[in-house]
Amino acid sequence: MAVNKMLKCLLLTLNFLFFICGAVVLGVSAHASSNRTEYQITDELLPAVHLMVGVGAITLVVGFLGCCGAAAESRCLLALFFLGLLAMLLMLLAVGVLGAMARTDTAQDLVRAQFEKLGPLAEAPTEVQESFQSVERAGQCCGFFKGHEDWSNSSLEVPDSCNCTDTSKNCTALLDGRDVFATPCLPYLLTWLDRVSGALMGVAFALAAVMVIGMAFSLALMCQVSVGNKSII
Repeated sequence: MAVNKMLKCLLLTLNFLFFICGAVVLGVSAHASSNRTEYQITDELLPAVHLMVGVGAITLVVGFLGCCGAAAESRCLLALFFLGLLAMLLMLLAVGVLGAMARTDTAQDLVRAQFEKLGPLAEAPTEVQESFQSVERAGQCCGFFKGHEDWSNSSLEVPDSCNCTDTSKNCTALLDGRDVFATPCLPYLLTWLDRVSGALMGVAFALAAVMVIGMAFSLALMCQVSVGNKSII
């Protein structure tokens, strides 16, 4: 029985897409992992991001193996491709579960508890202060729960990142004459957490669906190669 050329072409195309997707996922997730402040990745989301780094790296290797296996009609390479897809499928399901857990009330309560341990912010380590000031500029907010009071009771210790430059926002005046954002940053952070976890879940389950198709194609091609080898014997 000859190998179906259409199936072979589909598998080659699918593996090329795997290779491209693996490069993109690896690049974005590695950058997000090394720049947590910029992407505002919390401790609850970090394991999912690390898993996405692994998925991206394995996808590159698996895509290469699949292309070689389909082109050479090698059962060994196709079997390795199938096992690689199975491993990535399990990792992606784990990413989806971690993303779903990050959206639960329990995870949000943990975020609140971690923030409570950091206050007052004026006494926190320098790197923590700088990271949170980046969040305040991005979210146009100030402090964790109570606004500028989370920094200090003294208005002189409230950083410039809290300065309210947008008159349409909810602002409050300090004793030193500055206007600062009256809205605390916790709602902004929880909204961001929900969006990022939702994006992780969407990417994970979309890639998982494509991988199931790839596993089906590889099994079909392996069967055709096996039947073809027996007919030659």
